[in-house]
Amino acid sequence: MTPLPLLLDCDPGIDDALALAYGAAHGAEYVACTVTHGNVPVETGARNALTVLDVLGLADVPVHLGAARPLAQPLRTAEAVHGGDGLGDTGRAPSTRSLAGTLAPVELVRLARAHPGELTLVAVGPLTNIGIALLLDPEFAGHVRRVVVMGGAILVPGNATALAEANTFCDPEAAQLVIDAPWDLTWVGLEATRRTAVPPELLDRLATTATPHGRFLWAAMQHYLDRYERTLGRRTCLLHDPLAMALAVDHRLASYRLVRAGVELRGERTRGQVTADLRPGRPDPEDARVPGVVRIVEDLDVAAFHDRFLGSLTG
Repeated sequence: MTPLPLLLDCDPGIDDALALAYGAAHGAEYVACTVTHGNVPVETGARNALTVLDVLGLADVPVHLGAARPLAQPLRTAEAVHGGDGLGDTGRAPSTRSLAGTLAPVELVRLARAHPGELTLVAVGPLTNIGIALLLDPEFAGHVRRVVVMGGAILVPGNATALAEANTFCDPEAAQLVIDAPWDLTWVGLEATRRTAVPPELLDRLATTATPHGRFLWAAMQHYLDRYERTLGRRTCLLHDPLAMALAVDHRLASYRLVRAGVELRGERTRGQVTADLRPGRPDPEDARVPGVVRIVEDLDVAAFHDRFLGSLTG
């Protein structure tokens, strides 16, 4: 397993914590963790990032506080999904570590300049920090090797509104900045993550995990599973953020299609929706680094992903 130097921009969040564990088990070498508003307020998310990294034995990974609100709309959080503390109200004592001194967008720019062409950027929350980084440094996108975003809902219902997925809905302007940037961008939307519902046999195996981090994350997952059971009528959950991490560390788990995409910014009922030009007869783009072009998931090896997810918690 070749280590993958990786920047994670997140909003922990139960599935962010699961994504951190997945990456740690499958080759992610975390250079830094930057935190944004989203599932919980940014200060809570930053504390959670420190706590999860400590549990994973990664206390040397710096955590940088980022944007406290979206670029152009009020803050929206999701404690109902992730618990009041963002980690399923497990009562885990928070990390005693301090946050790094540099604000997240500034640190993203600094690290990309220091390691041009080397770093993969994975974003699993609202894209405010990355949008600000793009505004701070016009050359930021050119320094990043690859970007993987969890967000959007192309041709499937949203989860924040009828059409919009939560991360893009929470900052549509930042999401459009990210799509407009000239970098290799994989967009992992609900059309992909809705295939990852955890089956009963996998839940049974997760329940028996004996690793310290696995026991902690399994406890946190109970709140998540409760929420999905009320919504879907069966005990399961969708692995949104872990799938984005999985495709960042091994793109071979899926096949992809390059499409032209954008974010709806003005519609009364469609704001935050990611749209893609999928009209028949129009040739797909050939260059992933053209602004406005994203790579979307077509086929996905769900069984292999579930097996690797299980391994990330059971060790």
